[in-house]
Amino acid sequence: MTQGQVPDDTPTNLQEQILLEDAKNQPGVEIIGGTETPLRDAPRLIANYGGNPEDWYKIASNQTTIIDGAIVEIHWYRNNKTWQNVEDKIKRTYPRKVRKS
Repeated sequence: MTQGQVPDDTPTNLQEQILLEDAKNQPGVEIIGGTETPLRDAPRLIANYGGNPEDWYKIASNQTTIIDGAIVEIHWYRNNKTWQNVEDKIKRTYPRKVRKS
């Protein structure tokens, strides 16, 4: 398990940069966290940024876009008590290619 802070992802092109900036200005959607389903990364987040396990959530951007054939969305962690956002990730999902029989 990673012990320290995880650096933010860097956009590889202008479209990703715009998506990242838009995501930072939106509330996002809680994926997992809080008291019902605590994050596995909660101990690391607490050690690096403070707070309690139930304070931390993983958040996804409200929007996705297709860039260079990948579905791209932004993920990050948020402390819901302090509203601190950390460790931006650019998630790229490439569609599977169907094999011809």
